[in-house]
Amino acid sequence: MMECKKKNNRIIGLPCCFRSSGFHLAGKNNTVEFGRNVSIENCKIKVYGNASLKLGDNICLSGCNIVIRDSEVTIGSNSEALNTTITAVENSRMEIGPRSALTGEFDMRNKGVITAKRLWCTWPPLIAANNGSIIFGDSGTADSIIYNSDFHPLYDFEGNLLNPNKDVIIGDHVWIGRKCFILKGAVLGEGCVLAAGSVVSKEIPPHAVAAGYPARIVNHDVVWAVDKTPEIEAMFPIIAEKTPDFYAKAYKFSPSLKPGKGCRLPIWFRFKLSLLRSK
Repeated sequence: MMECKKKNNRIIGLPCCFRSSGFHLAGKNNTVEFGRNVSIENCKIKVYGNASLKLGDNICLSGCNIVIRDSEVTIGSNSEALNTTITAVENSRMEIGPRSALTGEFDMRNKGVITAKRLWCTWPPLIAANNGSIIFGDSGTADSIIYNSDFHPLYDFEGNLLNPNKDVIIGDHVWIGRKCFILKGAVLGEGCVLAAGSVVSKEIPPHAVAAGYPARIVNHDVVWAVDKTPEIEAMFPIIAEKTPDFYAKAYKFSPSLKPGKGCRLPIWFRFKLSLLRSK
């Protein structure tokens, strides 16, 4: 563990691969924690004070830009992030669960919170939380836009706020099509499907299909899976006690990136040099 008692900065652990990357540490009261087998390639990581970055075991970061100030970012074990931009400022928090696959842009400000049990992203989405929460279950998204705020307050002539922020909640095993807009106040129930190009700001019930601008229910009582197998077919119709088992089998996750390896002494030297340059 590297520790600076004067500034109360701590770095716990060391990446197993640190290649073509920069690590900038500034300010006080920072904690950076690397789990086992963390691979960092072509990344820029900036930690600016009163910040926490925690990376679990067996994590691959490639082509990522991470900026944290007065905030916390945690990525669970056995996850990968490819060409991902993470910005967390102003007492915000991001907490992504294990076995996630990230790409796209995540922006948290003014106590914004983004959490997920597990999140998989195919094409890069834009997910932004401002003074409120965006909460994912075990779910995924494509190149959609997800906001919990208009980001610009609107008042009447008497000073009343007309467009308050509202949390966004996305349940387990939700299928979000491409180019969707999920706006403040949206609640997507477990197992529902949102068709490509849909715009939603209200509640979509579990196991329903919604489509349109604004999104409307076009089908009920549906289930979806990546592969149609006899094992999965045997679980139709879904009943409550079988639901978690169905979701576990319906979407099998295997990371496409493998942690790189390298000699520990050169890695320590490159990482230490990056830290020295940041002072």
